[in-house]
Formats: sequence, C-alpha cells, structure tokens
Amino acid sequence: MKHNRIDWERWSAWRVPLDRFERRREPRLRYSTYDKRFNDKLGGIAMVTMDLPKHAAKAKPGALSTSTQQRLWSALDWMSMQYSAGAPVEQIAQVWPYVLRWAEEYAAFHENYHTTPESEGHLTPHVTLRDEEYWIVALRMVCFGLLSGYTPMMPRVMAFLDYGNLEMGVSDGLLERLVAPSSPARGEPPDEAARHLPYRKLFKVFAADPEHRPQLMSTYLDEWYHASRREPYIDQHGEGDVAFYGYWSWEAAATTVVLDIDDSNYRDLPFYPKDWVDFGRLHRETDTSNYSGSIAAGAPAPRDGWWFTPAKAASRRFFKAGEIFPEIKGTDYGSTFWQWDIDQSDPAL
Repeated sequence: MKHNRIDWERWSAWRVPLDRFERRREPRLRYSTYDKRFNDKLGGIAMVTMDLPKHAAKAKPGALSTSTQQRLWSALDWMSMQYSAGAPVEQIAQVWPYVLRWAEEYAAFHENYHTTPESEGHLTPHVTLRDEEYWIVALRMVCFGLLSGYTPMMPRVMAFLDYGNLEMGVSDGLLERLVAPSSPARGEPPDEAARHLPYRKLFKVFAADPEHRPQLMSTYLDEWYHASRREPYIDQHGEGDVAFYGYWSWEAAATTVVLDIDDSNYRDLPFYPKDWVDFGRLHRETDTSNYSGSIAAGAPAPRDGWWFTPAKAASRRFFKAGEIFPEIKGTDYGSTFWQWDIDQSDPAL
C-alpha cells in the first residue's frame, strides 16, 4: 500500500490561516475550534495510515476494525470542516478518493473481524443506515463523491454500504436515487427513507417535473434546519463546538447536481454549498466505461494500470489488461481484493 505517497506536509499546509478564515463559508465556526480540530483530525488520519502496514499482522482484528473506522469518520469530518473554513473546493475534492480507499480497507478488516471469535458471532454493517451513522458516513460519502466528480465510483460506495444492511433488508431511498444514474443494475429505488427527516422530503423533488424542482428545492432548504432536529449535526455550534463542522445540506447539493436543477433561485440560501455544486457540475463524469473497482483475486485485470491490495503491505504493482490478479496467501486480512490506485504515476526511483 503506497500510503507514503500521500504528501502529509502538503495536506497540513492546507490549513486555512487566520487572515483568510475571516472569509470562511460557515460563520458559526470559530477559529480556535478549527485550528485544534484540524490538527487532531489530520494527525489521527496520518497516524493510522502510516502505522497500519507495520501493525496489521499483529494487532487484534477488532482493534484494526475500530482504528480504520475512526480514520474514515475523521476524514469525512475533516472534509466538512475544510469546506466550512473556506478551503478551495478543488483541494477538498482531492481527498475523496482516499476516503473511498480507506472505507474499503476498513471494510476488509471489519469483515475479517466477523470471522473471529472476538466478534461473538454478531454481524454488524459497516455503516448502520437507521441511526446517526447514516449522516456521519453514508450520506457524506455519497454526496462528497458526487460533488467531487467521482460518479463512476458510486458502485464501490454502495457495495461498501450494502454489507450487513442487505441481510437485514435495509436500504435508503435517497441514496439509491442519488446513485441511480451510475448504478442502474440496483433497480428501482425504494420509497422508504432509512432516516425519515429531512431526507424523505427530497423524494418529491426527484418525482417532480424539471420546471417544478427549483421551487421544491427552495422549500426544502427553508425547512432543512428545523426538519433536521434529530440529526447529529444540529445545535453543535457555540462554546461546546468540539464536534461542529458546519451546517450544510449536502443532499440538496448532490440532488441538484444529479438532476441538473437550475439553482438560481436558491443558491444563496443558508445551508446550500453552492461552490461545491458548481464544481460538481463542471466535473460531472457520466462515462463509466473505464471504471475500475475492487476486483477479487483470480479475476482478470480490466485495464492496464497500477493496482494494490490491502491484504499485503507494499503490494502496488502494474497489471496488463487480462492479467490474473493473484491471491495473497497466509494473511489475516481476509479475502484478497485488488483495487485500482488513484495514483497512476510510475514509482519514484
């Protein structure tokens, strides 16, 4: 795993300085909170990423699952906070492919944990869709990916979210509607929302004629904060704002991009991340022919390029299209899945 290819000093330099923080997008975010949480979140992400190859073979399965889960949560929080603080959208969007990779690494450790006595036979989803994890992980993963131009990767996100939820018959009508253009094989989206408010209100936007969608979305944003009263982000600002990353209707933004809604009459409303919507429109990717997801060992590589497997440290290697992905033997990681590396540059000498 070429995690050392992440330029941590560069990421650290993305901290928004005090003089630019005055132009932040989220007026309720305080600089003292931002400054501390920036260090805490990025430091935790880097520590897990750099230590994982050294400890994966010896650590307990439950500890590996917990630490990689926390890294995923921290990365999504960090992206939210960077947007609120006024960081360039182009910069924030660069983080999302790593979020997807880290989600899949957590998934592998979590699934392996379920094969051990440590789990006591209890199967749990990677992300539970009926509680606060819906917004903490599922909604932000999908929306941030769509807004960052990674529509072709949505099948990988949904495969991650399906684990454990499919077995319990749990799915979410909003997430399914958002990924439907890139995941037609998933079929007709259900009319049930795993988290009812505020998200269920967006179903009528999807069902409406295009000319009626702008007004419906405007109404949704007007009602958003009050309708979100049971969500984990509500009333987090103020003196006790250690978990405050900004108030944003990510789902309104992603819906606007997916349905290509004219947002001229609501783009200046509170809670609407308009410049990330503009970025999402500009970088919307509809061609999925070159999509390369997570491929099981024994299957052929679908395209030339650099691939890696979380089952082995320093596994990154070049495969030609049609070359068979090998199984990694003697690993505690679980089944071997090869993943397309977002960094396709040749290794440095």
